[in-house]
Amino acid sequence: MDKKVFHVLVTAGDTYEAVDEVRRVTHMATGRLGSLIADEFIRQGAEVTFLCGERSMRPAEQVRQVVEITGVMELLAAMENLLEETAFDCIVHSMAVSDYTVSGVTTEKDLVLEIVQAISKLDKDSGREEQFAAVEEAIKRARHMASGKISSDLETLTVFLEIAPKVISVVKKKRPDTMLVGFKLLSGVQEDELLIAAKKQMKTSGSDFVLANDLDSIEGDGHCGMLIDHNGVIDRPTTKQEIAQSIAKHVMERLRG
Repeated sequence: MDKKVFHVLVTAGDTYEAVDEVRRVTHMATGRLGSLIADEFIRQGAEVTFLCGERSMRPAEQVRQVVEITGVMELLAAMENLLEETAFDCIVHSMAVSDYTVSGVTTEKDLVLEIVQAISKLDKDSGREEQFAAVEEAIKRARHMASGKISSDLETLTVFLEIAPKVISVVKKKRPDTMLVGFKLLSGVQEDELLIAAKKQMKTSGSDFVLANDLDSIEGDGHCGMLIDHNGVIDRPTTKQEIAQSIAKHVMERLRG
């Protein structure tokens, strides 16, 4: 009888949001951890699809497929397509996804002008809600998506950001039986606070495991973290390599039953 081959999707690297043709809002993530995770799963016999930012490091081992994305919306579309195509046994979502997308730009002068014009058209007896609505509409009129390269001669530039969709939240909605590993990164917090945040992420996304880590504990390949499941902390790796080994080990053990 042939041994079952488990299909794993690993996301890695960064996303970026374009301000104009040449400028971006991005993360500093390199994708190294995700590439190590993919390598470890492959060494344990899994077939891996690697979904990554265009500048992400690639796994050393041979993957089934590499899918490149740029921004959050492209990531979301790629994730949904992959979930439609394949019933993954596990998804490890280690990618550093932007929390916000760029919704437009303007100059300080144009923004102020639109607001002043909007207020000047109001009646003297207009209430606060009406004033607020007028200013809100003025801001929307001032905001526009840049075409080409924004001139570097501008003295000010206002970039508007809006909350991005949580890509991890689509996994369990489309594939409720897929094992999901999420990541929670905070900076300069106590362990109790980090654990609370990780458990909240586990609850909201439906993750089966979460790797909780603090930015202050990451330097090169030194990378302290806590792997947690619904029972609490199950491992405390201290390097990127150990994190990859720990995640692959615990996931594969559970998949194999």
